[in-house]
Amino acid sequence: MKWKDYLFGFRGRIGRARFLLYFAIAVPLYALLIVVFWIYALSIPGAYENGGPTPWPSDPLGILGAILFFLVLAATTLAGAAVTVKRLHDRDKAWWWLMVYVVAPDVLLSLAEILAQAEILNLSAALVIEFAALALATWGSVELTLLRGTPGDNRFGTDPLAAR
Repeated sequence: MKWKDYLFGFRGRIGRARFLLYFAIAVPLYALLIVVFWIYALSIPGAYENGGPTPWPSDPLGILGAILFFLVLAATTLAGAAVTVKRLHDRDKAWWWLMVYVVAPDVLLSLAEILAQAEILNLSAALVIEFAALALATWGSVELTLLRGTPGDNRFGTDPLAAR
């Protein structure tokens, strides 16, 4: 599989090793992006002392840096989605399971926090919702990283372990 197809193609299947390879590269890259952002944000005198947000850069080099930052962030996120969809395909699951494993836990956590702060839910009910979010995220992690893909061909392509 070519790098372009591996990182940006949404068709086919990949095994656990290639899935984890992406994260071995992406997690340090995300960490580097966070460090770069904080270095920039803390280099602006008075930005945080006044409680305001980090301002958008106004000089050409800063603007170029911001554009590069967001391009790398977008490319890494898109690649993560593509790699995860192909890993789901290896488990014989459609792309929308990404919503169940990634988006739903975040939505549930946000919902529990909002409803608890508005005192619509008591703490126990909010904890039940948060536990459900944790359970979904944990199962998604198990599904994507620990369980073997469908042996042999499935509706999404040939077995990546058999193709070697």
